[in-house]
Amino acid sequence: MPENWIFRTFEPVLTAPAAQLQLFPVWLLLGPRQVGKSSLLKKCSPAHSHVDLDDLAVRERANRDPLLFMRDLQPPFTIDEIQYAPQLLSPIKQLADSANLPPGSIRLTGSQNFQVMEGITETLAGRVAILNLFGLSDEEKRLPRHLAPRQYFQSLIETGFPKLHGVSDGATRDLYLSSYLQTYIERDIRELSRIGKRREFETFVRICALRTGQVVNYHDLGRDASVSPTTAKEWLSLLEDGFLIKLLSPYFTNRTRRMTKNPKLYFLDAGLAAWLGGWRGAEEAMLGPMGGALFETHVLTNILKQFRHRAREVEIHFWRTRDGQEIDFLVESAGRVRPVEVKLGSAHHASLPRLDRIAGPNWTTGQVVSLTAEVEPARITDQWTLCAPEDLDLDLGEPHRADSDLKRKEP
Repeated sequence: MPENWIFRTFEPVLTAPAAQLQLFPVWLLLGPRQVGKSSLLKKCSPAHSHVDLDDLAVRERANRDPLLFMRDLQPPFTIDEIQYAPQLLSPIKQLADSANLPPGSIRLTGSQNFQVMEGITETLAGRVAILNLFGLSDEEKRLPRHLAPRQYFQSLIETGFPKLHGVSDGATRDLYLSSYLQTYIERDIRELSRIGKRREFETFVRICALRTGQVVNYHDLGRDASVSPTTAKEWLSLLEDGFLIKLLSPYFTNRTRRMTKNPKLYFLDAGLAAWLGGWRGAEEAMLGPMGGALFETHVLTNILKQFRHRAREVEIHFWRTRDGQEIDFLVESAGRVRPVEVKLGSAHHASLPRLDRIAGPNWTTGQVVSLTAEVEPARITDQWTLCAPEDLDLDLGEPHRADSDLKRKEP
């Protein structure tokens, strides 16, 4: 491991397997490239033999004769980038079924959801725990509490890639992210998805970055990228499967209706979105037209990491009415829902929805995340609390406070 190892909140979950992982002999860790999946598993699995399918010679042997390849492997072992040899999943299933393996005896990583999950659902259903690792969270970066807004945005534009942690030199960051983008497009998207329009696809990625935090309009997105709305929808799906973006569906009480409206688009790394949009400095990113959207994007990714990096389930949706009222995030976990609003500047109570008119019986007090928050969380109204990003309370196993159960009222 590198001498400057950054502690990941996943480590205790994987080292002494958490209760939710005890049933599964196979663990699959999915996430973007270069976020530390391989390093994390090596750190938490020192007894495992390690196979890297990024190595072309190893990949060729695995695909030429999967059964022979697997005979050389005895648990415990780890296989990196399993999407490059999905034929290995069938012999892995046989191995998982034939032996009483301890939890996590076989550990896999993948950087492409659309390639891996097709094979997983067909072969390893019920045998594999599917986990997600993203870039560094604010918690993992160990940011000081209550940073000034400009300092906070400096950390944001440095991205969540571990190799860029603490790198403030813009030229170094430019080269790393430019190389990352080319690798992503060439190796992960074009090679695995057979997209021929390379230049158009790169333009599409940059246009999506400028739309982080917005509701998707497939017609406008396709027009600006010079592709059809159908192609725009297909490419967005590829970006989500490739862990570059997250699409949030709107919240409805009737779950079957959540997929009937257009989703909101968020990049999974606000710093990468800022770089793709041309915002390279902390001050210009914060004060520019995307400042609020970048901050909102960053808060969302940290919510995801707070749960996923502990192998906990969470659903996140947005809420919006036809007359324009909205709540940025409804965070649903353990049967409870936390409304979360994100404000780069000051939050005024008049702009916040009356939760007692819309809340379900399992909703809790809303929280407004702002860089202008006081040192301690403070009440804005009887239904909303103002807090700094690091004070966002998402422990939803029990009601946050006695007054957090909101009674639904008719308008």
